[in-house]
Amino acid sequence: MSQPLKCSLCEEAATVHLSQVVQGKVTKVHLCEACAQKGGATDPAIFQLADALIAPAVAPSLICPHCGFTDIDFRKRGRLGCPDCWKTFGDALGGLLIKVQHEATHVGRAPVGVAPVGQLRHRLEVARTEMEVAIAAEDFEGAARLRDEIAQLELQLRHS
Repeated sequence: MSQPLKCSLCEEAATVHLSQVVQGKVTKVHLCEACAQKGGATDPAIFQLADALIAPAVAPSLICPHCGFTDIDFRKRGRLGCPDCWKTFGDALGGLLIKVQHEATHVGRAPVGVAPVGQLRHRLEVARTEMEVAIAAEDFEGAARLRDEIAQLELQLRHS
């Protein structure tokens, strides 16, 4: 008969077995009941494999000035703390954001058929820039179309 696996932290008999894949590397942890309770393994929403392994503490490199949320908090929770976090973490998370939401900026969420306010504001900024370029290039017809679009976007933003 095979020997039972021992807890990765205290050498007691392991009853909780966890596997995590990070960047293609599989990490397995075996915990006894006491260590699993202490590490929060019974609450999957809170449990973090890295915490169970008692990884050395890493100092945060980014901190949101509005809510105090850090890059370490983001790695643990998988979400940001407040709308200002998007400004603080935007550059560091650019590649990830493009993969997740196909945009490097946060545009919010809205019901189906209604554009999020963030998307409207973003399009408004882009349209204003395009209108300035059209005017500089003396494309007055294009500038007029953009002027009308800008007026429509501003109206939508006032009503949202």
